[in-house]
Amino acid sequence: MIKLRTKNSGIKPSILIGSITLIVFGAGGYFLIVYGQGKSFSALFSEGRPFFFQFVTGTAAGLLSAGLALIIITRKFFTRQKNFYFKMISQWKLSYGEMIFLSLCADTAEELFFRAGLQPLLGIWLTSILFVLLHGYLNLKNWRISIYGILMVGVIAGFGYMYEYIGIYSAMAAHAIFDLILFLYISRHSTGSTEQ
Repeated sequence: MIKLRTKNSGIKPSILIGSITLIVFGAGGYFLIVYGQGKSFSALFSEGRPFFFQFVTGTAAGLLSAGLALIIITRKFFTRQKNFYFKMISQWKLSYGEMIFLSLCADTAEELFFRAGLQPLLGIWLTSILFVLLHGYLNLKNWRISIYGILMVGVIAGFGYMYEYIGIYSAMAAHAIFDLILFLYISRHSTGSTEQ
């Protein structure tokens, strides 16, 4: 298991993981957009519907998809998997600020890489399957986590359609709200307490 702090740096894993995710996937997305597709990186942020519309639809989609995820992870058959993730995440003792930070880093970087970078090259569904595979939610040896993974393929494909027809901010908002709600759920229902 990852320890909360390293003795030398004092950097919390949440900050380190969020920062690495933002840099690595963000840079990967940039190169896929600019060099893989030959598009302007800055133009990406002016495309689609008005920002407010993107934000509202993204927030609604994030709430809906998080609700669907909670239906799966709160079922009795999923208890073992839920306890594993609860133990892993609760050991970080995330503050609310860290939950927001991680959610924003993941949504920004992963949407740039997968949605804006890979999706135009691979298509919505192949990109969604790849995303879920890389997160470890599709596993032939574990049918329980794979049920969650199948749901997630649909959710991520939904984010992909939002990017395509509404804009990047809608997918980012949906992703961030989804992650934040699951972090909040874990913080309230695990043995670890949330730092204020």
